Amino acid sequence: MNRYFFYLIATNMLVNVIVWVPKILLAERFDGAVMAIPIGVLIGTIFLFLFVPAINKFPNLGIPEILEQTPGLFRFSFLFLFSVMWFLAGVITLLSFVDHLVEFVNPEMPSLALVILFLFLVIIVLRYSDASKLLYALEILLVLNVPLILIIMYQAYTNEYLTMDSIFEVGTHLFEIPSWSAISSVTYIFSGYANMVIFNRVFNKKISMKLLAVIPFVAIGNLLTSFFIPIGLWGADGVGELAYPWTSTADTLSIEYGPVERVITVFILLYVSITTMSILIHWYVALEMIKSMFNIKRAGRIKKFVTNWAALLSFGIASIILETMTTNKSIGQLSEIWLDIRFPFEAVLVVFMFFLARRKKA
Repeated sequence: MNRYFFYLIATNMLVNVIVWVPKILLAERFDGAVMAIPIGVLIGTIFLFLFVPAINKFPNLGIPEILEQTPGLFRFSFLFLFSVMWFLAGVITLLSFVDHLVEFVNPEMPSLALVILFLFLVIIVLRYSDASKLLYALEILLVLNVPLILIIMYQAYTNEYLTMDSIFEVGTHLFEIPSWSAISSVTYIFSGYANMVIFNRVFNKKISMKLLAVIPFVAIGNLLTSFFIPIGLWGADGVGELAYPWTSTADTLSIEYGPVERVITVFILLYVSITTMSILIHWYVALEMIKSMFNIKRAGRIKKFVTNWAALLSFGIASIILETMTTNKSIGQLSEIWLDIRFPFEAVLVVFMFFLARRKKA
């Protein structure tokens, strides 16, 4: 089962190339974003190496089961707050990506209709899926998509218009003090491991600590690529004018002898599937936390049915309301605010799991 843990982290890393992290870092490229990368990687690595040994102490248990011995009010409040955080992760991903599709595929396309279409797909899949099925689907998706993503990265690195002078210019700002937002966005690259608070239910073996050492290096490669490639292709100043840094960057690339010449076509198709999978994972975690709040495992058939559909429809209604209330600019602001809040929430989760594991050992 070890590979599925790494799939969760890989999905989180890949989806952030198009959704949040590059946009925030590039906006602060002269104001500490470069220093934020090593600091964020260090913090993310510490969180990872604290969380994984802790969750290993609870095989086949998710956070709802781990908290069963705690006071009822504490358990309910904990699960409610973190279910909201996971729901927001999914809905912000959904709104951001729909905004990308409208901008690059068809500006005349009504974004609300696209959101409703995605919601219908996601809600139906969540209603009739479980953790194992989602992980199997994630494996198939990554096996099919990652080779194509690597080809796109190769095209970016070998592009004749990639200017190293622009990259070096931004690199000279290494010692600028990073902002909280920049560090928060970098640490989110690692945050796929946090989905184990629910998916650990299907893990009957401990996650290998030796293999964890690979993750920080992959994260650094992901961050440096998503940050510096747009700078090299658009210039240190020009990249700041882009509303969608990596989608615009993909639009400049082409594969001369490929079956599809314009990389943007392949890029969007790849990220439709990856983004949808990311939303499914986040909302599955949120849904399972909500169901656990009401002890649905011990409930009758009717209560299970009603709770499932009530939670899923609430996700859909809240998403539609947010879509009608937000613009491209406000989605970006909401994403940044959520990342800033998520950082301390994640720290609390990691520390809490660490102390629970120590207490169990004792």
